[in-house]
Amino acid sequence: MIPESLRQQIDRWFDGELPEAEQLPLQESLRQLPEALDYFCDTALLHQLLAENADLGNALHNSPAAAELRPAEADPHLPPRQPQSTWQWNPRTLLWVASAVAGCALLCGLWFLPPAAASPAELVRRTLNQFQNAADRCYRVRVDFGGPLWRSGFRRRGVAPTSTLWVRGNSFVQLFETDDSLLIWGRNARGAVWFRMSDDSAAIFESDEVPQVLEDACELRTLQLTTLLESLLRDYELNDSSGDPGTRRILARRRSTTASAKYGDVEIDIDPRTLLVRHVALERLRDQRPVAVVSFSLIEVTSRKDSLYEVTGHLKSDARVFDRSTRFGSRSELLREFLQKIRTPQSDSTDR
Repeated sequence: MIPESLRQQIDRWFDGELPEAEQLPLQESLRQLPEALDYFCDTALLHQLLAENADLGNALHNSPAAAELRPAEADPHLPPRQPQSTWQWNPRTLLWVASAVAGCALLCGLWFLPPAAASPAELVRRTLNQFQNAADRCYRVRVDFGGPLWRSGFRRRGVAPTSTLWVRGNSFVQLFETDDSLLIWGRNARGAVWFRMSDDSAAIFESDEVPQVLEDACELRTLQLTTLLESLLRDYELNDSSGDPGTRRILARRRSTTASAKYGDVEIDIDPRTLLVRHVALERLRDQRPVAVVSFSLIEVTSRKDSLYEVTGHLKSDARVFDRSTRFGSRSELLREFLQKIRTPQSDSTDR
């Protein structure tokens, strides 16, 4: 069963009464619900048959031969005529049905053309409208130091440890797998930023006391897709480029770079069918010059527990948490050690 509201949307579309703003959500519903698409095709077939029969009825009624088909005055000396069915599966009727089915198939085919035909800006706009901020998304993150995004084969000074990033809205958690330890840090729904060096100790900074260096690390290493997509539509020139099969790759060049801009050019891969962002690579700027390229590759979209984004979900029950109530400077020492570990470049062969 499909929702009654969706049935009404389909009926209004065929009657020409569905507002343009509701047409794109209707298309997405038809893509996701096979039973809704069946109802859509049945409705298209019905509309086609009604239109053909109406046209045929008008033609017959106005034709010279129509008088012969109308009932004459009853002759009392003749037996009454037996009623005959007005619907027969004659060749003309079969032709109408075939035309209706073909018309439905053509209509569905035209309506469900992949968004690949859309302009880069339109595809980004559709992706922004479709984006679900509450979904948990997992990315593989890589930071390459030493050159701009567009210079092929540039010489990198090295790469930071590759990491796994989970994002939900403004919350995130990132896991670094290094040679000697597992570093985990994140930001919870309240805006507090935390990190742990091991499972028996961690540090946390509430939203009103996060140091600027930690804020910069958050901006560099996490991905807020809503903010990025809005920025692409507002501040960038968007052009198509070749990408992997099944995706559209868009190259975005910033129209103008200001001293306060933190990101330069962007490369983004979008699945035109599902409107999922599969890959993002963006330049990190300092004094208007690219100093690193940060890449995010989508691994999965699924549902995770809220505890994933809380520091307590990654510690032992008796672990010590350093917060604003602990000795002054203790968190600063831990923060310095943490930042040094996540910034340490590896060799160029790491995780190619």
